Amino acid sequence: MKRLAISAAFIVGIALTVMLLVTVSPVIAHDLPVINGGGGGGGCGGTTFKLGTLSIYEDRFYNYDFHCQPVSNYNVAWPVTMLFYDNAWINKVKSIYLEMPLFGIQEYARLDDGDGWIWDSDGGTKGIVWSSHLNGYVWLHLRVYAPNPPDYMYNSAWGKYVLGTTHYDEFPFEEWSGYSEWAEKDFASRAQDKGYTVFEDWASFSNYEPYRNENGHVWYDNGLATALYVP
Repeated sequence: MKRLAISAAFIVGIALTVMLLVTVSPVIAHDLPVINGGGGGGGCGGTTFKLGTLSIYEDRFYNYDFHCQPVSNYNVAWPVTMLFYDNAWINKVKSIYLEMPLFGIQEYARLDDGDGWIWDSDGGTKGIVWSSHLNGYVWLHLRVYAPNPPDYMYNSAWGKYVLGTTHYDEFPFEEWSGYSEWAEKDFASRAQDKGYTVFEDWASFSNYEPYRNENGHVWYDNGLATALYVP
């Protein structure tokens, strides 16, 4: 790919492209086998009724990752909150956060880079940080997803890109997890401090979650993803 120099016009063009081409499609029975249950009674993860697919040109992806397979409103882990685009791949994105070298359990994303749906898994990258939102130490955790190989997705609007989910884990014992919105802002701020171009609340991924505590799975997200330019 011939990489374009970033400019104000290019940024505006990307923003307009996203506004025009990111579309939401609802859960469809034959495509998304929803498991009956909920409220802790039928799935392996958290519960949401915002689950759906997003599309950009030929690419599609779910707007949440999953604690286990198959796709279900009752198997979800966290909302997709970050896009790393232009020339990004999994390890390159994780290298932005070398101060957080640990990882967690594997979660799963459902992706289609134009060749059909596949599962990807990631344990992510995490470390101990001070949260000004909670006024205490937390584990800050990012998982990033793309087909492996090549460890990135690609289209002509976003270039090589990967998707990310974010959350806090209670420190030190991980008795709860959540607050995706605040974790997203922390990852965006850390990248910005290192010179990366960041666009917070850049596009709706249709996964708004008001605060609720589902047995230690703490939901909180404004539904607007952050885009981070990776040259």
